[in-house]
Amino acid sequence: MRGYRLKASAIEWRAGDGKAGAEDPVRKQVVSEHGPRVNPFFQHLYQEVAGTLSGLHAREHTAQVTTEHRQERETEFRNGELPVLYCSPTMELGIDIASLNAVMLRNVPPTPANYAQRAGRAGRSGHPALVTTYCSTGNAHDQYYFRHREQMVAGSVAPPRLDLANEDLIRSHVQAIWLAELGGEQLDRSIANLLDLSKPDYPLLGELADRTRGPDARERAGQRARRMLAELTDRLETTPWWHEDWVRRVIEDAPARFDAAFDRWRQLYRIALADQEIQNKIILDHSGSQKSRNIANARRREAENQLRLLRNDDTDTVQTDFYSYRYLAAEGFLPGYSFPRLPLRAYVPGQRGLGRDAEFIHRPRFIAVSEFGPGALIYHEGLRYRVNQVQLAPGGDDEAGLDTQAAQHCAACGYLHDETADRCAECDGALAPMMHRLLRLQTVKAQRRERISSDEEERRRAGYELVTSYQFQQHGSRPARIDAKVTDQDGPLLELRYGDTATVRVTNLGHRRRRSGGDSDGYWIDVHSGRWLSERQAVDATPDSAELDPLEKVTHPQKVIPYVEDHRNILIARLAGRSVDRATATTLMYALERGIEAEFQLEDSELSAELLPDDEERGRALFIESSEGGAGVLRRLVEEPGAFRKAARRALDICHFDPDTGEDTGGKLSDEGERCARGCYDCLLSYGNQTKHLLIDRHRAKDFLLSFAAADTELNDNHEDPTEAWGQAIDDAHCDRAVAQFLTWLADRDYRRPDEVVATVEGVPVDLVYRLATGPVAVLVEGAGHAGGRDDDAVDDVRDSGWNVIMIGGPDTFEHVVARYPSVFGPGRGAR
Repeated sequence: MRGYRLKASAIEWRAGDGKAGAEDPVRKQVVSEHGPRVNPFFQHLYQEVAGTLSGLHAREHTAQVTTEHRQERETEFRNGELPVLYCSPTMELGIDIASLNAVMLRNVPPTPANYAQRAGRAGRSGHPALVTTYCSTGNAHDQYYFRHREQMVAGSVAPPRLDLANEDLIRSHVQAIWLAELGGEQLDRSIANLLDLSKPDYPLLGELADRTRGPDARERAGQRARRMLAELTDRLETTPWWHEDWVRRVIEDAPARFDAAFDRWRQLYRIALADQEIQNKIILDHSGSQKSRNIANARRREAENQLRLLRNDDTDTVQTDFYSYRYLAAEGFLPGYSFPRLPLRAYVPGQRGLGRDAEFIHRPRFIAVSEFGPGALIYHEGLRYRVNQVQLAPGGDDEAGLDTQAAQHCAACGYLHDETADRCAECDGALAPMMHRLLRLQTVKAQRRERISSDEEERRRAGYELVTSYQFQQHGSRPARIDAKVTDQDGPLLELRYGDTATVRVTNLGHRRRRSGGDSDGYWIDVHSGRWLSERQAVDATPDSAELDPLEKVTHPQKVIPYVEDHRNILIARLAGRSVDRATATTLMYALERGIEAEFQLEDSELSAELLPDDEERGRALFIESSEGGAGVLRRLVEEPGAFRKAARRALDICHFDPDTGEDTGGKLSDEGERCARGCYDCLLSYGNQTKHLLIDRHRAKDFLLSFAAADTELNDNHEDPTEAWGQAIDDAHCDRAVAQFLTWLADRDYRRPDEVVATVEGVPVDLVYRLATGPVAVLVEGAGHAGGRDDDAVDDVRDSGWNVIMIGGPDTFEHVVARYPSVFGPGRGAR
């Protein structure tokens, strides 16, 4: 918009007479001769209520606030100097303010146990109290408990749910036992005192490194871990990842994992230290301009603030992100139920002149990929920040660009492939070309924003285009997957596929409002500084990039596609042999999500769902457990015959249908008798799915839910016993000692089993055959009985026919050669 900007201090404000609003000819025109209408609510607020609010102020009490500030605010609140405190669950336990007489809950807590704890902050020592709970119209969890409030206020407290068969969860506990058995003093509160910062790679200090390698600690930890897991052995043996030597392997790997857990800290420290040195050189270079030295001085202070935070200076608290034990929990080495696992961190500078207010704030990765996206706004402690930079490792050749990754995403089912393939390993569909320039986000930096207009705020809600993909983990020769089907007397209704600690990746392709086609995916970044760049003259420029650095002024730009990934328990649900339109698939997915949450007392944030691509239009839906280790709910849906049926009955009730008869109960919405037609905020609509409101129609899901409510879940019995399968493969090679020896070696280390043993390709005898999505592979073992029948020309003929060929030497070369081809033989898991 062209025009002039008025100086704020030159504007004269005069009180109106309350009869008409102030005219604003720039923004809107008013037809009435009486001028703009006066809003009676605000008129009453300003004239009658405002005086009573004089002096009222509030402060934040969350995990993002430093412990010193939290304790200071608790004292002020307890003494009546701070009238209002708005809190996260940090106030739920361990804080007693006897005179507190009112608690307002901005939403319904996850469970009755949480409600009892939060409401119990008031009315202590026999004093009366008022507890008010707001039930948001945009939140399905809130609306369900608004209709069934007795289940929350007077409901029974269910025991905590954990998936005790989750490998990541069990591993973190075993590693905690190993750490406790190291002996000596506890870890220092500062990570800087655990590492030797005088050496370039920042290794563990000598004394600590020696303790981690001690065999006695491993032996004691192994004994304690086995005793801990003794009662779970029967359950663990049903999982695809467990084996009798699992505890020993985890403890043997613990020293290396412990050391690697500090890699992110090392990178952050190295970046901040390098930045401090660079800015210091600029400051001392008096040939430069005063302006450049002033900028360098500000950036040096910022780098020093980061170093102070990383070293955990000036505080003895255990609540900072870089307190050693809390950091190890966040990195997944130790259990960390109260903190996000492997969070994405954002560095926000302090207020001007208050550098010690600078801090790192964190978010769970799948939330941060959009909240901390390029140009995104962050609101923290009443201040605004804009994400403008990614922290990159220092050094390297700028001309070479960033160290990015490549992957393939199946357009037919959403499956993730790390290596080039022609066909999808999950659905056998044709794969699109590789997606290159993928940049994994870990830490970003934000810049203080003094002001932001309401129009700018609205424009920034355009959002990002996020794509979710998944990949089942491979545990040796067995995938971490359980297949099941929901069946009734007429046959299968729904196919279920549960993935234990599956890889889930969310990729940020770009702003929704961007041009399509060509090279439109991704964002420009300065490979030297890590700053996000704007392409101001480009057709796809968006409001979010309007204040980023201009692309034309940067010497080393590169376009990248940011992504995050983590391990989660997932469930893939797909209709069996029946196609549906997108509206039906969307409605059924949300109905099942609501039913699962209600049946198992999950909050909205603990379970997420989204539709995946489906070339047969059978409503493939992905359900993800968000809590560390998982709540174990998705596993129960496939393992317990009646669990899915119960969730379907809950979904029917939520959708205003009688679970037994299917009768439409309507869901009364108002005193005038207005009833739910296609969907409402009492059933399937929510703030989070408002972009899908036009698709949702509860009647489309009714028949499916009724059939699920009368069906059972059966595990598929097509999973062969790995021991028997390996035995058969070795028997097939019994006449060839060299091949049998190599097969036995593979089986003992649980590598991938070949599809064929002793076969013929193009008339040439080969020993093992792997038929992979990336193409067939022939393995030739030295010393095999028929090795004399294949000379170099014969091997070349096999390669010329489109096969990959792997040559295996004697037993002393097995480990080296197999390690070079993880895509063929799998990751294995060490000799038993």
